[in-house]
Amino acid sequence: MQKHSSVEVLGCSGSIGIPGQGTTSFLIDNDILIDAGTGLCELDFARLEQIEHVFITHSHLDHICGLPFLIDTVGVGRKSPLRVYATLPTIRALRQHIFNEEIWPDFSKIPTAENPVLEYVEIQPEEELVFGERRITTVEVHHTVPAVGVFLDTPTGGWCFSGDTHQTDRLFTLINYAKKVDYFFIEAAFPDKEKWLADLAKHLCPSLLFGELQKLNAACEIWISHLKPREHDEIQKELQQYPGSQPLRILSAGMIFNI
Repeated sequence: MQKHSSVEVLGCSGSIGIPGQGTTSFLIDNDILIDAGTGLCELDFARLEQIEHVFITHSHLDHICGLPFLIDTVGVGRKSPLRVYATLPTIRALRQHIFNEEIWPDFSKIPTAENPVLEYVEIQPEEELVFGERRITTVEVHHTVPAVGVFLDTPTGGWCFSGDTHQTDRLFTLINYAKKVDYFFIEAAFPDKEKWLADLAKHLCPSLLFGELQKLNAACEIWISHLKPREHDEIQKELQQYPGSQPLRILSAGMIFNI
């Protein structure tokens, strides 16, 4: 019988302020991390030590703030580098603004540049990376900084995470042509009264999300992330007005999805 992979929601909030609901971070099978928001900080040392690969969708703080602590906690005892996968603009941002010897040590040179505990791996959108029977690809989405969404494909199913995005097309084209996507995680950061802010910050609000979901032809469960804590209840109420054939479900930390 084929073994399933799992996606565990460590964090999925649009910011801090709701106890137990950290910012974006998802864990695949204990060893692959998708983003490193404050949700990552809920893991104990034994689980942090199992992480081998970290995919960063973009450089914003709510998606990377746990990464410096992760490598500080597990780095020195590692037998091989922690591999951080990102597009070149995101890697540049991490090097220049985080691991720059002023904000945090440059772990890509510790203990030596030839034998570091942190290794950057530049990825290209829509390039496939293989981890055993799991395949991960990314796709460019529309945000204020270069950003990608993520696809996980396994022998038993698939998962897609939009990352932070405004209106975008290629993401939906790939979902519609994918072999199978069981679960689709997409954001709705602001209520409709703040559509102006969603447009400015290149996020989605419910009315924009409803329009985007008209592009979706695949049969998959839709789960909503990145709700801002102050407006959480208001956004949730607006999402209940979705005119599609299925309800939009709200993600919460601690959920586990078998793929």
